[in-house]
Amino acid sequence: MTEYIGEQWKTIEFNFEYTNEARFEISNYGRIRSFHKTSNGNVLKGSTINGYKIIRLKFFTPREKEVQAQLTYLQEQVQKLSKHLTQMKKNGVSKESITETQAVLETVKESLKKKFAADTKSRTINWHSLIHRLVAEHFLVKPTEAHTIVAHLDHEKNNNKESNLKWMTPEENYQHQQTSPYVIKEKQEKRTGNKSKSKATKLTVTKVMLLKKMLNQGKPMKELVRFFKVTETQIIRIKRGENWKEVEPAP
Repeated sequence: MTEYIGEQWKTIEFNFEYTNEARFEISNYGRIRSFHKTSNGNVLKGSTINGYKIIRLKFFTPREKEVQAQLTYLQEQVQKLSKHLTQMKKNGVSKESITETQAVLETVKESLKKKFAADTKSRTINWHSLIHRLVAEHFLVKPTEAHTIVAHLDHEKNNNKESNLKWMTPEENYQHQQTSPYVIKEKQEKRTGNKSKSKATKLTVTKVMLLKKMLNQGKPMKELVRFFKVTETQIIRIKRGENWKEVEPAP
């Protein structure tokens, strides 16, 4: 793995208990690496959502003792029935008896399979986070609780270095966005009537995070429409989870 001058790494702390034998680290350059049986610091590529880099990981919470006892019992039954079936075949037991025992064994196996599947599903945590927020949470001091948004100083969504990020309040971020060359270009196109053919969305991840927070606070629809300059239909779709489902509300 290539190391960069001045790059620092910190272990990512999760707010839940998990059984995965793995550790993940975030660097002040916006890179994530993993440590487990088959990885000794491999850098994860992650994916992209609306231009922002995002990391998605799957974890499993500890299994409940009662469920473990049920699984152990079913596993033991499968072993006993399998041995018994083998012995029956050696002793020349009738085909009818063997068929009946085989049917019981298959039933127990199916129960065990379904139990494992249900348990795995109930213990699965599909965790995700925007890379720039992870960097800010681990390397930047959050001034106040009102500073809920992490902004890119140069407006480049892929530049997730610590030096390019800053905690901002929603109001500060709104003012910051007005200096974005993309926003300025859009305003110029509106004035001249020379709109770009690209279908750039008015909403960004940070705006959607704030929108969801304000929805949870019960803000009036008219206020949200006026503040975010989007249609009521767009807001309703976000509220229902039809659009921007993967984005969490701002804390």
